[in-house]
Parts: sequence; structure tokens; C-alpha cells
Amino acid sequence: MSTLARLCCIAALFGVAVMAGACQSEPSSAPDTTVQTYGASVDTASARAASEVAADPSKLEGATVTVSGRISTVCQKKGCWLALDTGTAMPIRVLVPRTDDGYEFTVPTTLAGQATVTGTLQTVDLDAATQKHLEQDGAAPAQAQEVQIAATGIWVVPDA
Repeated sequence: MSTLARLCCIAALFGVAVMAGACQSEPSSAPDTTVQTYGASVDTASARAASEVAADPSKLEGATVTVSGRISTVCQKKGCWLALDTGTAMPIRVLVPRTDDGYEFTVPTTLAGQATVTGTLQTVDLDAATQKHLEQDGAAPAQAQEVQIAATGIWVVPDA
């Protein structure tokens, strides 16, 4: 095959490759706002606002609840808890249940966004050692009593 014929073949193959590449879809430049789920699935349709639950948690003491709110803090050591903003000084702390082997699941320490959580609600008295431990994990100064949810599932729409 002559040099000219070889060059024509190479040019033709290059043209086919360019045309094939032009037909492929381009990746989306939109931010990834994919919903993230940790633990069991969460029925977001039945969620109550964190501010509503925090206003009178005694009505729901010991009940399985679904609560929605903005993530204000996450455990910076293991991702074993997060706090939901309630619009007051006292957030609702969402705890990941422990197992013999560690935790049922954890969340990223950088998690931010709107969360909907299902679990058992309780009001808990915190001793000084627990308050100090939570502060070491990245929490705002903990109060002597707080509302907690032992989570079975957490559904998060992350910040863009």
C-alpha cells in the first residue's frame, strides 16, 4: 500500500472516531444532589418538623417518629450521631444504634443538608461525662437534658 493510501486510511479512521465521539452524551455539569439513605428506608411523607417535635417531645416519648430538619452538626470522630436544628438552642440529637460489632451504620462526618429520620424518640438526662464526650465529638456545649432519636434510618438531601 502506498504512503498516500495509508494516509487516507488513517484520516478516514480519525474522522470515524471523531464522529463517534460527537454522538455520545456529555456529562451533566449540574451538582450532585442525589438523596442519600443510611440504615433502613424512611417514609418522608409522614415526617414532622423538628421544631414541632422539640416544642413538646413528651407527647411522643417512646414512640417511633419520623422527623425532618436541617443537619446542624455531625459527630466528627465516627459519624455516629447528627443533630437536627429545631430553631431553638436545643437541637434533636439523632443517634446511630450500637451493636456488638460497633454501629449499625454511620454517616459521613462532612454530611450537610436536609435530613428526615425515623427512630424512637426519648428525652435523656446527660451526665457531665457524656456532655464532655459530645463536645469532644464536635457538638455545641451539650445541655443536661436533650431530645434524642435512636435512628433506624436517615434520608438526606445533601447541600449542593
